[in-house]
Amino acid sequence: MESQYQTGLNNVQYTEHIVLRCPSTLYNGSPKSAAAASSSSSSGCFASGTLITLPNQKQIPIEQLQSGEELLTTDGSTIFTTQMVMMLDKNRLSQAIFHTITTTSGHYVSLTELHLVPIIENDNTINYIPAKQIKIGDLLYVMSNGQLVSSTVTNVILEMKTGFYAPLTTSGTLFANGIMTSCYANVRSHRAAHLSMGPLRFYHWLAQLLSINEPFGHQNMESVHVIPKVMYELVHFLYPSALQVS
Repeated sequence: MESQYQTGLNNVQYTEHIVLRCPSTLYNGSPKSAAAASSSSSSGCFASGTLITLPNQKQIPIEQLQSGEELLTTDGSTIFTTQMVMMLDKNRLSQAIFHTITTTSGHYVSLTELHLVPIIENDNTINYIPAKQIKIGDLLYVMSNGQLVSSTVTNVILEMKTGFYAPLTTSGTLFANGIMTSCYANVRSHRAAHLSMGPLRFYHWLAQLLSINEPFGHQNMESVHVIPKVMYELVHFLYPSALQVS
Protein backbone atom coordinates (compact mmCIF):
# COMPACT_ATOMS: atom_id res chain seq x y z
CA MET A 1 0.00 0.00 0.00
CA GLU A 2 2.08 2.89 -1.29
CA SER A 3 1.31 6.56 -1.77
CA GLN A 4 3.09 8.49 -4.50
CA TYR A 5 4.64 11.84 -3.71
CA GLN A 6 6.69 14.18 -5.84
CA THR A 7 10.34 14.64 -4.96
CA GLY A 8 11.72 18.18 -4.96
CA LEU A 9 15.23 19.58 -4.56
CA ASN A 10 16.29 22.65 -2.65
CA ASN A 11 20.04 23.05 -2.76
CA VAL A 12 21.12 25.94 -0.55
CA GLN A 13 24.62 26.35 0.88
CA TYR A 14 25.40 27.68 4.36
CA THR A 15 28.51 28.55 6.33
CA GLU A 16 29.53 25.81 8.74
CA HIS A 17 28.95 26.50 12.43
CA ILE A 18 29.27 23.67 14.94
CA VAL A 19 28.64 24.24 18.64
CA LEU A 20 29.28 21.97 21.62
CA ARG A 21 26.46 22.55 24.08
CA CYS A 22 26.76 20.16 27.03
CA PRO A 23 26.48 20.81 30.77
CA SER A 24 29.94 21.58 32.12
CA THR A 25 28.96 20.04 35.45
CA LEU A 26 28.70 16.68 33.73
CA TYR A 27 31.99 16.80 31.84
CA ASN A 28 34.14 19.30 33.74
CA GLY A 29 35.33 20.43 30.33
CA SER A 30 37.01 17.10 29.68
CA PRO A 31 36.79 15.57 26.19
CA LYS A 32 37.47 12.18 27.76
CA SER A 33 34.43 12.40 30.03
CA ALA A 34 32.30 13.64 27.13
CA ALA A 35 33.32 10.62 25.08
CA ALA A 36 32.43 8.32 27.95
CA ALA A 37 28.94 9.79 28.16
CA SER A 38 28.53 9.44 24.42
CA SER A 39 29.24 5.73 24.65
CA SER A 40 26.64 5.21 27.37
CA SER A 41 24.29 3.95 24.68
CA SER A 42 25.47 0.63 23.29
CA SER A 43 23.55 1.15 20.06
CA GLY A 44 22.63 4.09 17.89
CA CYS A 45 19.51 5.79 19.12
CA PHE A 46 17.12 8.70 18.78
CA ALA A 47 16.54 11.13 21.61
CA SER A 48 13.48 10.71 23.79
CA GLY A 49 10.55 12.73 22.48
CA THR A 50 11.47 12.30 18.81
CA LEU A 51 8.25 12.39 16.78
CA ILE A 52 7.49 9.53 14.38
CA THR A 53 5.13 10.07 11.44
CA LEU A 54 2.09 7.82 11.01
CA PRO A 55 0.21 7.11 7.72
CA ASN A 56 -2.40 9.75 8.61
CA GLN A 57 0.56 12.18 8.94
CA LYS A 58 -0.02 12.58 12.66
CA GLN A 59 3.07 12.20 14.82
CA ILE A 60 3.60 10.31 18.07
CA PRO A 61 6.58 10.29 20.46
CA ILE A 62 9.04 7.51 19.73
CA GLU A 63 8.56 6.06 23.23
CA GLN A 64 4.94 5.24 22.39
CA LEU A 65 5.72 3.04 19.38
CA GLN A 66 4.35 -0.50 19.51
CA SER A 67 5.28 -3.59 17.48
CA GLY A 68 3.04 -3.85 14.41
CA GLU A 69 2.27 -0.13 14.29
CA GLU A 70 2.27 1.37 10.79
CA LEU A 71 4.56 4.33 10.09
CA LEU A 72 5.59 6.38 7.09
CA THR A 73 8.98 6.17 5.43
CA THR A 74 10.59 6.77 2.04
CA ASP A 75 13.12 5.29 -0.37
CA GLY A 76 13.96 8.72 -1.77
CA SER A 77 11.37 8.62 -4.54
CA THR A 78 8.07 7.68 -2.88
CA ILE A 79 6.57 7.84 0.58
CA PHE A 80 5.09 4.53 1.74
CA THR A 81 4.06 2.65 4.86
CA THR A 82 6.35 0.50 6.96
CA GLN A 83 5.79 -1.38 10.23
CA MET A 84 7.38 -1.16 13.61
CA VAL A 85 9.07 -4.52 14.30
CA MET A 86 10.56 -4.04 17.76
CA MET A 87 12.49 -1.65 19.98
CA LEU A 88 16.13 -2.71 19.75
CA ASP A 89 17.17 -0.56 22.68
CA LYS A 90 15.58 1.95 25.02
CA ASN A 91 16.38 3.77 28.21
CA ARG A 92 14.28 6.57 29.69
CA LEU A 93 16.76 7.76 32.31
CA SER A 94 20.29 7.42 30.95
CA GLN A 95 22.04 10.41 29.42
CA ALA A 96 23.91 10.49 26.14
CA ILE A 97 25.42 13.00 23.73
CA PHE A 98 23.37 13.56 20.60
CA HIS A 99 24.19 15.21 17.30
CA THR A 100 21.27 17.56 16.66
CA ILE A 101 20.95 18.24 12.95
CA THR A 102 18.85 21.16 11.68
CA THR A 103 17.78 21.82 8.08
CA THR A 104 16.70 24.90 6.16
CA SER A 105 13.12 23.61 6.21
CA GLY A 106 13.10 23.90 10.01
CA HIS A 107 13.30 20.15 10.61
CA TYR A 108 15.69 18.82 13.22
CA VAL A 109 16.59 15.45 14.71
CA SER A 110 18.89 14.32 17.53
CA LEU A 111 20.83 11.07 17.08
CA THR A 112 23.80 9.37 18.70
CA GLU A 113 27.05 9.77 16.78
CA LEU A 114 27.17 6.38 14.99
CA HIS A 115 23.52 6.37 13.91
CA LEU A 116 23.30 6.22 10.10
CA VAL A 117 21.72 9.14 8.26
CA PRO A 118 20.98 9.09 4.51
CA ILE A 119 22.38 12.06 2.60
CA ILE A 120 21.62 12.90 -1.03
CA GLU A 121 24.69 12.78 -3.27
CA ASN A 122 25.23 14.96 -6.35
CA ASP A 123 23.86 12.21 -8.60
CA ASN A 124 20.71 12.00 -6.40
CA THR A 125 21.72 8.62 -4.95
CA ILE A 126 21.45 8.01 -1.21
CA ASN A 127 24.55 7.46 0.90
CA TYR A 128 24.23 6.44 4.56
CA ILE A 129 26.83 8.01 6.86
CA PRO A 130 27.15 8.30 10.67
CA ALA A 131 25.51 11.32 12.28
CA LYS A 132 28.91 12.55 13.44
CA GLN A 133 29.96 12.96 9.78
CA ILE A 134 26.96 15.08 8.81
CA LYS A 135 28.11 18.59 7.87
CA ILE A 136 26.48 21.84 6.94
CA GLY A 137 25.53 21.84 3.27
CA ASP A 138 24.57 18.15 3.17
CA LEU A 139 21.16 17.39 1.67
CA LEU A 140 18.60 15.29 3.56
CA TYR A 141 15.15 14.04 2.62
CA VAL A 142 12.35 15.53 4.69
CA MET A 143 8.58 15.36 4.59
CA SER A 144 7.05 18.83 4.40
CA ASN A 145 3.30 19.35 4.11
CA GLY A 146 2.89 15.75 2.96
CA GLN A 147 5.49 16.12 0.21
CA LEU A 148 8.94 14.57 -0.04
CA VAL A 149 11.57 17.26 -0.60
CA SER A 150 15.26 17.69 0.06
CA SER A 151 16.51 20.18 2.61
CA THR A 152 20.00 21.48 3.34
CA VAL A 153 21.67 21.01 6.71
CA THR A 154 22.13 24.44 8.27
CA ASN A 155 23.49 23.56 11.70
CA VAL A 156 24.94 20.67 13.72
CA ILE A 157 25.38 20.86 17.48
CA LEU A 158 26.16 18.40 20.26
CA GLU A 159 23.64 18.20 23.08
CA MET A 160 23.36 16.20 26.26
CA LYS A 161 19.88 14.66 26.55
CA THR A 162 18.14 12.15 28.78
CA GLY A 163 16.49 9.08 27.31
CA PHE A 164 17.08 7.24 24.03
CA TYR A 165 15.23 4.77 21.80
CA ALA A 166 16.21 2.55 18.86
CA PRO A 167 13.20 1.29 16.86
CA LEU A 168 13.46 -1.27 14.05
CA THR A 169 11.03 -1.09 11.11
CA THR A 170 10.40 -3.51 8.24
CA SER A 171 11.97 -1.05 5.79
CA GLY A 172 14.94 -0.21 8.03
CA THR A 173 14.03 3.49 7.75
CA LEU A 174 11.51 5.97 9.15
CA PHE A 175 10.74 9.66 9.41
CA ALA A 176 12.10 11.05 12.68
CA ASN A 177 10.83 14.58 13.28
CA GLY A 178 10.05 14.56 9.56
CA ILE A 179 13.61 13.67 8.48
CA MET A 180 14.36 10.39 6.68
CA THR A 181 16.68 8.32 8.89
CA SER A 182 18.02 4.80 9.12
CA CYS A 183 17.15 2.42 11.95
CA TYR A 184 20.75 1.21 12.09
CA ALA A 185 23.97 2.29 13.78
CA ASN A 186 27.42 1.00 14.71
CA VAL A 187 27.71 -0.55 11.22
CA ARG A 188 29.47 0.55 8.03
CA SER A 189 26.68 -0.46 5.67
CA HIS A 190 22.96 0.27 5.99
CA ARG A 191 22.24 -2.41 3.38
CA ALA A 192 24.26 -5.07 5.22
CA ALA A 193 22.58 -4.18 8.52
CA HIS A 194 19.16 -4.44 6.90
CA LEU A 195 19.98 -7.86 5.46
CA SER A 196 21.24 -9.06 8.84
CA MET A 197 17.90 -8.10 10.41
CA GLY A 198 16.04 -10.24 7.87
CA PRO A 199 15.35 -13.05 10.38
CA LEU A 200 13.74 -10.57 12.80
CA ARG A 201 11.57 -9.13 10.05
CA PHE A 202 10.54 -12.64 8.95
CA TYR A 203 9.63 -13.63 12.50
CA HIS A 204 7.64 -10.41 12.86
CA TRP A 205 5.73 -11.25 9.66
CA LEU A 206 5.14 -14.84 10.81
CA ALA A 207 3.96 -13.72 14.24
CA GLN A 208 1.41 -11.43 12.63
CA LEU A 209 0.24 -14.26 10.37
CA LEU A 210 -0.23 -16.51 13.39
CA SER A 211 -1.70 -13.73 15.55
CA ILE A 212 1.07 -14.00 18.11
CA ASN A 213 0.98 -11.11 20.59
CA GLU A 214 4.29 -9.56 21.67
CA PRO A 215 6.47 -11.87 19.51
CA PHE A 216 9.64 -10.36 20.98
CA GLY A 217 8.46 -10.52 24.56
CA HIS A 218 7.26 -7.78 26.85
CA GLN A 219 9.37 -4.76 25.93
CA ASN A 220 9.05 -2.74 29.11
CA MET A 221 12.60 -3.67 30.12
CA GLU A 222 14.98 -0.75 29.55
CA SER A 223 18.09 -2.14 27.88
CA VAL A 224 19.33 -3.56 24.60
CA HIS A 225 16.98 -6.39 23.62
CA VAL A 226 18.68 -9.77 23.95
CA ILE A 227 18.18 -10.71 20.27
CA PRO A 228 20.05 -7.77 18.66
CA LYS A 229 22.60 -7.97 21.48
CA VAL A 230 23.43 -11.59 20.59
CA MET A 231 23.45 -10.75 16.87
CA TYR A 232 25.87 -7.86 17.49
CA GLU A 233 28.23 -10.08 19.49
CA LEU A 234 28.19 -12.70 16.72
CA VAL A 235 29.07 -10.13 14.07
CA HIS A 236 31.74 -8.68 16.35
CA PHE A 237 33.28 -12.14 16.65
CA LEU A 238 32.88 -13.35 13.05
CA TYR A 239 33.13 -10.17 10.98
CA PRO A 240 34.33 -7.24 13.12
CA SER A 241 35.26 -5.08 10.13
CA ALA A 242 31.53 -4.70 9.35
CA LEU A 243 31.06 -2.74 12.58
CA GLN A 244 31.82 0.88 13.25
CA VAL A 245 32.73 1.48 16.85
CA SER A 246 34.31 4.95 16.74
